[in-house]
Amino acid sequence: GQKPWPRGSLRLIDCGGVPAQPLNSAERVDELTRHPSFHRDGDAWVVSYVKSGTTWTIGLLAALTDHPAAEYSGNLQKTTRTFCPQPELPDLGWGDDGFGHSTDELEAWPSPRYFKSHWPSRDFLVPNGKSKFIYVVRNAEDQMISHWNQVWGMGFHYGTTDRTFEGGWDDFVEDWLAGNVENGSWFDHVAGWYSRSKDDPSSVLLVRYEELKTDTESVIRKVASFIGLDQPGDRKMPKILDLTSFERMKASDESDVGLRFMRWLGVLRKHHIRQGEVGSGELTLTQKQREALEQGYKTKLKPLGVPRNW
Repeated sequence: GQKPWPRGSLRLIDCGGVPAQPLNSAERVDELTRHPSFHRDGDAWVVSYVKSGTTWTIGLLAALTDHPAAEYSGNLQKTTRTFCPQPELPDLGWGDDGFGHSTDELEAWPSPRYFKSHWPSRDFLVPNGKSKFIYVVRNAEDQMISHWNQVWGMGFHYGTTDRTFEGGWDDFVEDWLAGNVENGSWFDHVAGWYSRSKDDPSSVLLVRYEELKTDTESVIRKVASFIGLDQPGDRKMPKILDLTSFERMKASDESDVGLRFMRWLGVLRKHHIRQGEVGSGELTLTQKQREALEQGYKTKLKPLGVPRNW
């Protein structure tokens, strides 16, 4: 069994000092960290704090590389299994119905390999001279609201089944501000990856979720250039935009048979791909919570030059 995370109100595990959702494994993180040879030239990772545009960015990558996963890019489980594995998730024996892979499977994956991760800039994701990382960052308040939608929606997973959507919000915000949510403090996570994007722009590309929304084409061109792919031409670009449109991805998420069954059982109360809006949300922060958010920015991010409007 995994060691529980000792603080906060959510059901999380302790992966070497990083709070993680229960599908992760401290043993897997340790194994990857002890074997930096896991990384290969040509590997590209999509990394983000959860609910920041990971699935969308992976869909863009699939469409750019003409992978069949582009056709079902909103289907998180299927995309993770067939195109962009998440190495910190071990194989739980569910095969193609699960998310994780064995390390043997990942080692045998043909290059170029594309991975996803929500891990901070540490452990198996320290600079290695081989992998490239696309780091997706989203406005803190929008991320927080989307994150709570997931945590409440998957109550069986995070231990929030006894809370109402509105009633559990304040406790979640306190956990979020204290870093007692999966992958720890949002401020530390962004600070670590932002610093690397400035120190070594050839290995870390920073993409903003808001830019994905307002200028998708520009982000696609940046990503293609960053990982050494040909720029999409006049015929390919519209296809990429269509395959990864919010409507198309939401439909793919909603048609996933496994997720539909979980919703029917009542163990899944929200959709994975929900609104995708910038500056949206039915939940709000109190003045005190906003002040704590502001303090986090001033302490952790402002000294690095991270713009305030993020």
